[in-house]
Amino acid sequence: GERVILDMPYIPHARMDRVKADEDVFTLKYFAEVINSLHFSIVWVRDAHSNVSLALIDNVCDTGVKAYIRKAIELSDANAMFYPDEGAMKRYSSESEMPYAFGMKKRDWKTGQILGLDIINSENIVGKDVLIVDDICSRGGTFYHSAKALKEAGAKNIYLYVTHCENTILEGEVLTRGLIEKVYTTNSIFTKEHEKIEVFD
Repeated sequence: GERVILDMPYIPHARMDRVKADEDVFTLKYFAEVINSLHFSIVWVRDAHSNVSLALIDNVCDTGVKAYIRKAIELSDANAMFYPDEGAMKRYSSESEMPYAFGMKKRDWKTGQILGLDIINSENIVGKDVLIVDDICSRGGTFYHSAKALKEAGAKNIYLYVTHCENTILEGEVLTRGLIEKVYTTNSIFTKEHEKIEVFD
């Protein structure tokens, strides 16, 4: 048989990786079934949102993002890291030796809205240039709240690295509120241009 390779840096429906309520649809599972039915030899992905998608997609290979994070650290001159939640901390804290803090989101579970965020290990970011690291940004509410909390906790300059940045970031508050100096992302799904956003190839 012929080897057919799928290069899919961003996994659609990656965030729909669990079902909280009866009316939720586990869309990632059905998306994975469609991909698997095509029998690719390898499916290359970049920074999968969770192990769930890696478990559901056959012959999947995650390229990782160590090099991108390193580049964002170099360009921003950051000397501390911030992960918006425990998931991000578990995923990325081993990618860098730098001191870090992480967030605990305060959410209204009924609406899913983020009400704010507590910073754990905040002493690690006082007076520091901080790089926020995560995998997906849509409108960027999480990062706006992160930056706000970081500034209040004494961080100096704040930068953001996200592997997958949706064009909707341009509609959110991340770029307009002046809290984040620069956003670094990869070319997986961002197709626009903005002077505050640098896209890595």
